[in-house]
Amino acid sequence: MNDNFKIEEAFILPLFDELYGVKETDFSIQINPFGKGNHKLLMLSDCKTHDYLPENEFELLNGIIDKGLKKTQDDYWLLNISNENLTLEQILQQLKPQHLIIWGCDALLKNEQINLALHQQALLHGIAVLKAGPLSEYLTDAQAKGKLWIALKKMFFN
Repeated sequence: MNDNFKIEEAFILPLFDELYGVKETDFSIQINPFGKGNHKLLMLSDCKTHDYLPENEFELLNGIIDKGLKKTQDDYWLLNISNENLTLEQILQQLKPQHLIIWGCDALLKNEQINLALHQQALLHGIAVLKAGPLSEYLTDAQAKGKLWIALKKMFFN
């Protein structure tokens, strides 16, 4: 019997990467979301005039989160993409959300070549995604708010 059986490292390493999907996280990427993301819910906004959202939109969002989804500010992250210089993939790799709600952000979706209709849901890299309109639209449009609520119920309670 031959006891000199040896497997070269060059043969093993690519197999390990393939089997276990080894990916390194780039800790040099700095993301500054509002909230703690305890429930791995990420929401993206695009507001050029405020750090995150105008106060009336923040109040609406908190009502949706608190009363509709039964969550708190600690349960989600809110990221204003106009303050970040990152791709969606970089954001998702860093925060690793389970759910993503995109409030408007049409330029981002176009740049990322993501084609979602209003209130449409999809899976993106294993993440449940909902495309919503800008929060400002839901301040005055009760019909749009109703459609949003149907989409949110489908995403979180079905």
